[in-house]
Parts: sequence; structure tokens; C-alpha cells
Amino acid sequence: MSQVWTIALRGLSGGLLVMAFALIGEMVSPKRFAGVFAAGPAVALAGMTVTLLFMGSRQVADSALGMIVGSVALVAYCASAVPLVRRLGALAGSAAAIAVWAAVATAGRLLIV
Repeated sequence: MSQVWTIALRGLSGGLLVMAFALIGEMVSPKRFAGVFAAGPAVALAGMTVTLLFMGSRQVADSALGMIVGSVALVAYCASAVPLVRRLGALAGSAAAIAVWAAVATAGRLLIV
């Protein structure tokens, strides 16, 4: 299958799963969890399913490791952003938090290679 069709299939399946997860989010209470169920898990599941079907389990394992590293880096970014913005101001604090994210993501990538 060509790469264009694979990308199109990922987009379509991701969109369908986002809709399904958004419906689940609307049915649960409290409503503030609706966003958690909408995009992230659906896109990850859709991407990994298409990858498994067309590229094999080794590629899925690599994708899963990348998602784990990205999640850890995002947690580091979130944990550092508020104190850094309070201390350094919006622009400098945001830039410093992005540097934290980049450092954690790079370290994680080097660990899994």
C-alpha cells in the first residue's frame, strides 16, 4: 500500500476513533474528563492499528516506545512550565519549559535507541 493511502487511512481511523471517544466522554461524569477521552488515546490507537496492519509488530513496538518517551517529556514540561512562567515571565518561562521538554525527550530517545 502506498504511503499516501496509509496516511489517509490513519487520518480516517483516527477521526472515527476521536468521535467515538468524544461520545464516551460526553456520557461520563464529570464533563471535565471529556477532553481526556477525545483525542489522545484515539489517535494513538488508530495510528498503532494501521501501523500493525501494514508495517508489522516491530514498528508498533517502536511507536509505543516513542509515545511513552513523549508522554514522560510532556509530564516534565507540564511540571516545569508553571513554576518557570511564574519565575521568569511568560515568554522566558515558556521557552525554558520547552527546553526541559526537549532535554527529556532527547534523553529518552537516546535511552531507547
